[in-house]
Amino acid sequence: MVSLTNDHAKTASVLAMTGDAGNGSVDGGGALRREDGDGGAPAEASRLVIVVDDDRSIVEGLALLLEAWGYDVLTALSLNELAQRLPQAPGRPGLVLADHFLPAGGTGAQAVEMVRAHVGAPVPALILTGDTMPERQAEAAALGCRLLHKPVQIGPLKDMVDTLMSGAG
Repeated sequence: MVSLTNDHAKTASVLAMTGDAGNGSVDGGGALRREDGDGGAPAEASRLVIVVDDDRSIVEGLALLLEAWGYDVLTALSLNELAQRLPQAPGRPGLVLADHFLPAGGTGAQAVEMVRAHVGAPVPALILTGDTMPERQAEAAALGCRLLHKPVQIGPLKDMVDTLMSGAG
């Protein structure tokens, strides 16, 4: 079992997963590198998930989890890093998964808007937050995003990711 905590929150946010996370690792640049012999082929647009969170352990855990579910992953720890990494994306993102609170006063909503502007089209998005204020739900809804509250349970996360990536969300 791998347990990841967000030390920056007043109440620790926990993401726990059990079992095999798959055959991959997160490289120093924040991209998931497959080690299953695919030769580094570019990701299909619909399989690419952009993960943005300021907690490296959460980003790495989510990347491993998403890869185990068959998705390709591009990660960033801030809006600045996202802006640098987006032009290197190995395809059109199929989903943005972002923490609500990001460094330097940034938000997950800004990350979603940045990805959508880069792509020039709507991209489904899921905002993760420990903030249960009704305003967070309203903000997410205004952007056409889904919202999951921390601590995130793996089953509902997988269901939401699969739904959004299939275009049914």
